[in-house]
Amino acid sequence: MAAYVVIDLNVADPAGFQQYVDGVTPLIEKAGARNVLTDGDALVLEGDWAPPTLVIHEFPDRAAVQEFWDSPEYQPFKELRRRYSTVKVVVGETA
Repeated sequence: MAAYVVIDLNVADPAGFQQYVDGVTPLIEKAGARNVLTDGDALVLEGDWAPPTLVIHEFPDRAAVQEFWDSPEYQPFKELRRRYSTVKVVVGETA
């Protein structure tokens, strides 16, 4: 069952954040995941949720997401991400 990581991303420093993207992309691929969507102009059909940038990653399953999130290799990138952006992150898994 695929799991989708949905990220509400607000980048404060694009140049600094690019360091995060460059470093974390190979880790995402190593985890068997892929970036499905990055959209800085998502269409809001209802409600007041309007993420500055909407990002969606697809992982093989929820366990793969958790393994990636908790991995020692990802920890320094979390700190880098927090330095240059703010996020809200949720995970959903297909049935």
